[in-house]
Amino acid sequence: MKSQLYGNRRALGRASCWLIGGLGCLGVIVILGVVLFLGGRAFFEQVVKPAMQIAEKGTPVAERQKAVYNALRQYASANNGKYPKSLKELTPKYLPADALAPIKLADGTQVQLVYKPPQPNAPANTVILEHKPALSGTMNILGTEVKINFTYEMQLNGDVYLNQEYIDPQGQKRTQRERITP
Repeated sequence: MKSQLYGNRRALGRASCWLIGGLGCLGVIVILGVVLFLGGRAFFEQVVKPAMQIAEKGTPVAERQKAVYNALRQYASANNGKYPKSLKELTPKYLPADALAPIKLADGTQVQLVYKPPQPNAPANTVILEHKPALSGTMNILGTEVKINFTYEMQLNGDVYLNQEYIDPQGQKRTQRERITP
């Protein structure tokens, strides 16, 4: 009887150890979840949200650039592969005249597309469209406010590249160029 009671106590002790350990682990998981939620929220508010706002700023520019590029391709197709000397040659047949007007952004910035007519037999990676001025915004990365300037470049082959310049509070610059799916 004593050994049976001792065996039950031992089993009960192991069960309560697992129960206490399990509750402890569950508590750690809950605490980690809360920390990640709050930290994730802060990360979203300080990094992700501003990045999305900056990207949204470029949407009308990228859309206009794509429309002008398509008109350039139509023009070249209709003219034995030759591109126009200026964007004005695209109107009104390939583009409405207002498509060449500066793009007015919500913050009042006026962005103009810049066309660089390609030479005959130019390589496919020749940049033919970009915009001036660069678009800009700020982000708070790990407590440091960083200014970002960016431009879109469209190549003869239709590839679009995003050029980004990050400027920290000390004025140090870091640049990055990445291909964006057309």
